[in-house]
Amino acid sequence: MSWFRFIILNTMFAMLLVGTANAATHRHIDRMTAHAAHQAMPMSAKELKKLYAGHSWIWKDGAGFFSRHHRRFTAWSHTGAQKSYAKGTWYATDRGQLCMSAVWYSKKSAASNVSCFLHREKAGTIYQKRASGGKWYVFRHNPIKHDDEVLKLRPGDYVRRHLPG
Repeated sequence: MSWFRFIILNTMFAMLLVGTANAATHRHIDRMTAHAAHQAMPMSAKELKKLYAGHSWIWKDGAGFFSRHHRRFTAWSHTGAQKSYAKGTWYATDRGQLCMSAVWYSKKSAASNVSCFLHREKAGTIYQKRASGGKWYVFRHNPIKHDDEVLKLRPGDYVRRHLPG
């Protein structure tokens, strides 16, 4: 075997080992986070309202606004040339659930959608996951870290200017 082939094969083998170890580490972290979330208590409706009311949740391709008034929920989203917006309501429960019920409008159609997230808290750390599946993740560390999802909740309405008329 040539020296060049030996180096290539060793490099590929090392990459395979690192990739496998990395995947195992992610699975372990997911299990630890899920365990910690199950040990935490569901947040109350009052706590969730304090966290979300009057704030916009900034997404990669849009945002959702949780109004303090009449629990109105508005949102906008765009993927490439496809733009849509939503109007509806939001609510929180004492079982840690935050839901957004809205009609999403695009150029061609309108469709109702309800999206819910579960929230659990322990010692200032908030865990979140989609109610319809998904994995638990840390929404807010204690103390807060620079990449916490909670930092995407910003005071004010970042949606209104994207809505029609």
